[in-house]
Amino acid sequence: MLQRLIRSTGAVAVLVLFVFAAVIGTAGLSDASVTRGAVILSATSPAPMELTACDQNTCQAIANSGTTVTDWATSTTAPNSVCTYAVYFENGTIIAESATTCLSAGQQGNADWPDPGKFPANARLCTAWTGIAGKPCNTV
Repeated sequence: MLQRLIRSTGAVAVLVLFVFAAVIGTAGLSDASVTRGAVILSATSPAPMELTACDQNTCQAIANSGTTVTDWATSTTAPNSVCTYAVYFENGTIIAESATTCLSAGQQGNADWPDPGKFPANARLCTAWTGIAGKPCNTV
């Protein structure tokens, strides 16, 4: 059961759906805060549009209006015990990272970056977690 909500309730629903579809029976939930940018955890209303993507053990949900991103959430499920952090990419360049969180095998990690701002048209936004497979991407 989720112990915390990610900022966008829409992002929570999408991430939970993708994570539970990909990995049945997660052991728990661990949250990561940001070291660059402003990734935090809280709850508010959903954004006008939401882009979602999953790749292997990692998913992301991006709330946006055109090229303005109002929330960027990511989640992963650890295949084994690992200390990891989320990395946010714009067109292949790292633009933010979360704090490190240590997960047990099967445990879910979540990070959220509220209000990352405006991006150029057709920017490719991706997330990855160090030491965990998957790098989902969306284009805004």
